[in-house]
Amino acid sequence: MSHQGSSKASAAIRVTAILAAIAVAAAFCYLLPRSNGLVVFPADWTVDWATPLTDWMKYLSRDFDVFGLQFAKITRFLGWLVSQPFEILGGVMGTGFTFYRVDAEPFVIPPLPWTGITICIVLVAHHVGTSRLALWSAATFLFFAVFGLWESAMLTLSSVTIAVIIGGFIGVLLGVLGYRKPWVDALLQPIYDIMQTLPLFSYLVPMILFFGFGPIAALMATVIFALPPMARVTTQALNAVPNSVKEFGRIAGATRFQRTWWVLVPAARKQLLLGLNQLIMLSLAVVIVASLIGAGGLGGDVLKALRSVRMGDALASGFAITFMAITLDRLSYAVAMRRHVHETVTRGWLQRNKLLVSCLAAMAATIALSTVLPALHTYPDAWTVELGRFGNGVVSWISSTFDAQITGLRDGTIVWFLKPTKIFFLSVPWAGFVLVVGVVGWALGGWRLALLGVAIFTAIALLGYWKKAMISLYIVVLSVFASMIIGFALGLWGGLSDRANRALTALVDILQTLPTFVYLIPVVMLFSIGDFPAFVAIVLYAIAPGIRYTAAGIRGVRENLIEGAMMSGCNRRQMIWQVKVPLALPTILLGLNQVVMMAFGMLVITALVGTRGLEEVTLVAISRVNPGDGLMAGLGIAGMAIVFDRYIKALNRKLAHQLGLPVPK
Repeated sequence: MSHQGSSKASAAIRVTAILAAIAVAAAFCYLLPRSNGLVVFPADWTVDWATPLTDWMKYLSRDFDVFGLQFAKITRFLGWLVSQPFEILGGVMGTGFTFYRVDAEPFVIPPLPWTGITICIVLVAHHVGTSRLALWSAATFLFFAVFGLWESAMLTLSSVTIAVIIGGFIGVLLGVLGYRKPWVDALLQPIYDIMQTLPLFSYLVPMILFFGFGPIAALMATVIFALPPMARVTTQALNAVPNSVKEFGRIAGATRFQRTWWVLVPAARKQLLLGLNQLIMLSLAVVIVASLIGAGGLGGDVLKALRSVRMGDALASGFAITFMAITLDRLSYAVAMRRHVHETVTRGWLQRNKLLVSCLAAMAATIALSTVLPALHTYPDAWTVELGRFGNGVVSWISSTFDAQITGLRDGTIVWFLKPTKIFFLSVPWAGFVLVVGVVGWALGGWRLALLGVAIFTAIALLGYWKKAMISLYIVVLSVFASMIIGFALGLWGGLSDRANRALTALVDILQTLPTFVYLIPVVMLFSIGDFPAFVAIVLYAIAPGIRYTAAGIRGVRENLIEGAMMSGCNRRQMIWQVKVPLALPTILLGLNQVVMMAFGMLVITALVGTRGLEEVTLVAISRVNPGDGLMAGLGIAGMAIVFDRYIKALNRKLAHQLGLPVPK
């Protein structure tokens, strides 16, 4: 024991000495004049990769050919293929079809009745779930109709449906390939990391070049952004299939193809459907961002309302997206959790397809009745409720009534927190910052982790984005700090109180289904634009994991440890701060990791309210059709997010090991 204690003491001395040396080196860099190359990265050292990348992508989209066939024609043909089911589904559900004729009036085929679509959704919800789910689904689709959002909602639903089909198909194929070829999976994992952390803005410009401005380019960007979780879940699900199932396929004499698609994939059905659930939610999360390049639908309504400062209208469309997200989430989850029943008694076709027959009968009935009662087909304009006008009035009342309090909160936070932190990050010498990043990485996970952090931040400096990156980083760091402080306090309350936990769980569920743009609406209407509304929006968006994981960690402390502490004479305060909180720290750190990743995700959206970091570069790249700048700046944001992710996971492993808890992978 004495030898172990001395080794721990010597290790602590070494770490302290290293940290002291780093502090001295960083302070030395900080005292150097601004003209020194260790303080401000010299402009002569920067490398312009954005311009060549832009030129190459423009050449690829305009002049490159494959065996005499222009690459642009190939991508446009793929876009046309995708557009056909999208236009058909959108026409059937929302817009109808118009055929123009030279010598006669246009021939119009109307869409399906709104009542028929609603009844079919309710029947599906009741079949796969419960009566409560059916009632919720009915209320959601009735909301679309009553508030005049039906056509936009159906276009959004059509877009998400096609994106999920394409993304699910490609994701399963990549997942199966990763399962069959472990080296391919190892190669794809970092690509998935980049795809999930790369801002969606960075995808939009290449999509415009290859597919043109419009809903198809937005649809393709959505597929690429939402694809990685499906691929990852597929590989993990196939690896988790019991060996007995795999052996059964071999014993039955199935070929490799048959074992994969007839044995393994069906056996992993539940996990694959949960991956599809993630694909749906990610697709809905980006519908407003995709509207920047002409996606239309509810996202387009929100964007147009934001640009014209009609916050009530933006809020109404934002609520519609939220309700659609909750409905699709619960429906897909109910399908995933539904037990698959193998029939032993042969039933007739009608009995086996009751849901299909019921939906067809309901649709036929509503179509027939709508010839007599047109309101059953198209919701009357006279019956619509203008929620936007009411919301605009509420916004004006809040702004005028609480102007002094709102202004005081905004200005105080800017003066005392935001501005000093921003000045500090912008004045930190780049060399000292990179040095600290490297040493922290080495202390947490060794030289490989240190090399990752140093390489990413040095690359940001080399590409000429250091100042922009520091502006982005200061907003993220402050937002994460505030989110974790508030999230820890609320999560601790939920971990100690069952009633509070139920209320907080409902709150977190709502926060995690709200699209990112929805968070901008209240902060813009209250605080105008700038860093402060961006800070508030990020905190609101990223706080949910801090609450959820803190409560889960506190409630997950083993009973035998609590009983042991009680037998040792711990009072309530000691039980909380000396037993429960320390043992919950690994779980809380998992929440911190999620908070950081969500903060970086929301950071990109805040470019629309005037932030000036790397996120602004990705947004400007869209208007200038400059894919190089958009991709390089997006990779900078993704790189910083990956560094935080790896460092927090390494700290979590160390902490869990010291506490004698299972070490997370």
